[in-house]
Amino acid sequence: MKRDIPEPVFLSAPKAATLCGVSRNTICCWIRDGKLPSYRTAGGKYLIRPTDLIGFMRDNSMFVPQTLVEIATEDERANQKESASFSTETRETSNEPSILVCDDDPNARALAVRTLERMSIPIIQAEDGFEAMHMLTKHTEIALVVLDLQMPGQDGMKTFTEIRKRNMSMPVVVVTGFPPEESEKAFGDYEPDLILSKPYQPAHLVNAANAFLADLGL
Repeated sequence: MKRDIPEPVFLSAPKAATLCGVSRNTICCWIRDGKLPSYRTAGGKYLIRPTDLIGFMRDNSMFVPQTLVEIATEDERANQKESASFSTETRETSNEPSILVCDDDPNARALAVRTLERMSIPIIQAEDGFEAMHMLTKHTEIALVVLDLQMPGQDGMKTFTEIRKRNMSMPVVVVTGFPPEESEKAFGDYEPDLILSKPYQPAHLVNAANAFLADLGL
């Protein structure tokens, strides 16, 4: 069933640079140094949430332009409306989509599950790549996979490749302890929809999941 989910607002690196009054290269350096939170698309582009940019600028005593404040305020309103709809919605659980979280670390897996439970959507768990593929076979309603990259046995890389061979359109969010640039080098012809570096902000995972499911019309 299609839900009316507001899409999260992202700023490109050039747009963020313009708002900060710095060069695009400076923005990219802040991101690569881990100072400015960001998303990294499969195409290699950096995307930044306006609230993250404001937080960074204030932490570094930079002037925050009113235009950026207005963008962030509008994004927050959308998120609040989204949270309210999730808290009051009565969901059907028999035929609705679900999310698969695969991580061998029970603490990391529990964090991802608690984070995604905000969406009031069924969460299926797997401890390794073999179990993840079993769950994907058993639960055809799975519409999104959150996959840890480093796991014993069948690791996330091989699992991701198998997922792509079975379903090219399945959104996959890869979670890794390595910087996105290093992780991307390991992928061949197929690339994940998003790479999140640990420790990631819970809001990043929720917003990304919402956006991917909305793109699928769910």
